[in-house]
Amino acid sequence: MNDREVIDAFLTGGAKRAFGPSLHIENNSLILNGWWHAALRIADGVYVVRNEEPREDRAPLDELLGALAGLGLSQVALDHPYIQPITYTEISLGQVSWSLWATDLATGEAALADRASAETFFTDTDTDSAFFDASGDPRDADFSAELGGARRVAGLPAALVLTVGVERERAEQLGAELDDCRIVTKSFAEFPPSACGALIPGVVVVDASDRTGIEFIMELRAEACGRYVPVVALTETPELPLGADSVVDLRQPPSAWAEPVRALLP
Repeated sequence: MNDREVIDAFLTGGAKRAFGPSLHIENNSLILNGWWHAALRIADGVYVVRNEEPREDRAPLDELLGALAGLGLSQVALDHPYIQPITYTEISLGQVSWSLWATDLATGEAALADRASAETFFTDTDTDSAFFDASGDPRDADFSAELGGARRVAGLPAALVLTVGVERERAEQLGAELDDCRIVTKSFAEFPPSACGALIPGVVVVDASDRTGIEFIMELRAEACGRYVPVVALTETPELPLGADSVVDLRQPPSAWAEPVRALLP
C-alpha cells in the first residue's frame, strides 16, 4: 500500500492493520515512521491529530489533514480536556498537543466522552484487538505502556527518569536538577532493553557515544515496553541516533541536560 491508501484505510475503512512506506495503522492509531503517533481514531468521523511538527518529513501528515478536510471534517477544538486521558491510557502519550477533527464540536465532544469513560484496553473483545484473542481471553502481551499511562492519570508518583550507561555521579547531578523526578541509574550490562517494562520510565537517557548505546536505543524501540518511551541520547556529535527523540552533548555538565530531558517528560 502507498501512504494515501493507508490514510484512506484509517479514515474510511476502519482498518486496524495496514502498512505503507511512511505510515502504518496499529489498532486505532496512525503512526508515522514506525513510532511517531500522528492520529488516533476516536469514532467513525471523529479523530484527534497530533498538533506538533514531526521530526521527519511532514508530507504524510499534511496528506492526512487534506484527507480529513475532504471528508467534510474540520478542526473543532484544540487540546480538549477529554483527549489527554484517552491518549494517556491508550497509547501512553501525554503532554502532547492534539487537535480534534469532527463535523462539529458537539459530535466530537460526544465521541470523546464515550471513549474517555470506557476502559477500552481491558473491555474490548474485538477479535482484532491487540489485547484479547478470538475467545475474548487476554493475550499474553506486555501492557506496561498502557498501564504507565493509567498510572499517570491516577496521579501516582512523579515521572521516573531512567539513565542507562551514564556514570552514576553524573546521573545524580542530573537528578539534582530534576528534583521533582525519580532517577534510576543502570549500566548496559545490568539493564537489557526488555527490562524497561518493569520500571515504566517517563524518559530514558542513554549514553550513545559508542555502538553499545546506539544499538541499545534501536533494541529498546523494538520492545513493546520501549516503543513510545521518549529517549534522550548523550553523544559527542549533533547527529540524532536512530530511534532517539533528542540529542544532548555528553561533554556538557548534567545541568545542561535537564531542560531537554524535562521537555520530553510526560
